[in-house]
Amino acid sequence: MKSPRHTVEASIEESWPLSDWRSVNVVVAVSGGADSMALLRAIWTLKDQCGGPGIVTAVHVNHQLRGPQSDEDEGWLAEQCQQLGVRFVARRVAVVVKAAEDGDGIESAARDLRYDVLTEEAHTLGARFLATAHHRDDQVETILFRLLRGTGLRGLRGMSRARPLSPSVTLMRPMLNCTREEILDYLASIDQPFREDASNADNAFSRNRLRNDLLPLLREEFNQGIDDALMRLSRQAGETYELVEQQARKLYEKCRLKDGEDQRHGFTLSVSSLLDRSDTLVIEVLRLAWREIGFPEQGMTDATWRLLAELCQCVHDDKKHSLPANLLAQCDGRELRVYKAKQ
Repeated sequence: MKSPRHTVEASIEESWPLSDWRSVNVVVAVSGGADSMALLRAIWTLKDQCGGPGIVTAVHVNHQLRGPQSDEDEGWLAEQCQQLGVRFVARRVAVVVKAAEDGDGIESAARDLRYDVLTEEAHTLGARFLATAHHRDDQVETILFRLLRGTGLRGLRGMSRARPLSPSVTLMRPMLNCTREEILDYLASIDQPFREDASNADNAFSRNRLRNDLLPLLREEFNQGIDDALMRLSRQAGETYELVEQQARKLYEKCRLKDGEDQRHGFTLSVSSLLDRSDTLVIEVLRLAWREIGFPEQGMTDATWRLLAELCQCVHDDKKHSLPANLLAQCDGRELRVYKAKQ
């Protein structure tokens, strides 16, 4: 008689049915920490039990931020995967160099490089899925972090269980329903060691301050159930956003104008369908057009989106506004054009 699955394995199987991935190649992002080792062991165990032609590969991105410790993590992971019989790939990235070139912080540069490399390796390995070890505690932190930065409904949804990284690779987060406590219990139950990353205690990083200081304070001084409250907020925001997005997509199809030149350098919308619509709906239409053309959203604040929404209501004046990322927006009362300014 089979022993019952541990909560972590059962949660992964429920969130990401074996029938979806047993026959295709899967990349598991591993750092050596508790979360990624739990994900790797659970996926490896499930795959071993169910079979299938797909190959599981552990991919490690060495950020080279902690000197010899970073190299030790890489070597330790290689040994662990060799013992398990899991194919292992390691890649090194220059996070400090990218942060300096882009003017971003270390956290942002590391995240961008990590996903770029993981996606590249997934393509190289012919993987259909890239699995990461984000869990429920990470989700709570993400929601609070975005809330503090002034996010809207879309951001309050938190991290999605799945999202496309490319036409052929999908990012999966099958442990979003697992708590950190459950993960540690799982590792103990299978005698799986893991590496402690000392940088997780470094409060120079804003995400660490939130995890190490703010959330414990909120739980102790304000609301013991803050995690559940934030998860509830995320679910409600997701349900509301889905309704707004459905309406926005219908409206977008009515007002989008396809033009060869605009499709290469920008987009054009007919504003007649946008008149007297709520700013929330118009902004979502603008976001849909924005993402379809591939314009960067990082510099777009709530105030900038609202300025664009107001521009759509100008039925007489031919107004032009500068936008982040060297973009221009112009509305002549009939059409709104957003396009790249000439260098």
